[in-house]
Amino acid sequence: MKKRGLISVKIIIIAVIVVAIIVAAGYFLFVYTKLCGDEECFFSGVDNCKRVSFYKEDSQSVWLYSVKGTHDKTSCDVSVGLVKIKQGTVELEKLQGREMNCIVDRGSRTYPEQTLSGCNGMLKEGMQEIIIQRMHNYILQNIGEVKQGFSGI
Repeated sequence: MKKRGLISVKIIIIAVIVVAIIVAAGYFLFVYTKLCGDEECFFSGVDNCKRVSFYKEDSQSVWLYSVKGTHDKTSCDVSVGLVKIKQGTVELEKLQGREMNCIVDRGSRTYPEQTLSGCNGMLKEGMQEIIIQRMHNYILQNIGEVKQGFSGI
């Protein structure tokens, strides 16, 4: 009787170890994202569609880029978040905390927010609203010049 109980305890211990190994392997394969310290590491991740994250900080803002994986043979899925606005208008501060998903070509050396055509999400929509509002304001401020430009057509 003791022998049978000892065997079942060993089986339970082995099963727990196997499950722990499977969970750890799944985490490192599907969840773990390496945090890059420089943009070269990030762009290397884009080249290979490897799961990496990178914080880009300048005098105006802090951005978070996360390569999520392969989109197709020539591009990767990248999540872009505007973490913090350091300097700018109130309308820009409304974008803080928003994210967008972008399709980025492998080998690209430009940041996704510089070409919004491959992106979608709340951050892109907010950026487009600001661009449209600024264009509208510019036209209103320069209506005389715009009118003269159209009269020559």
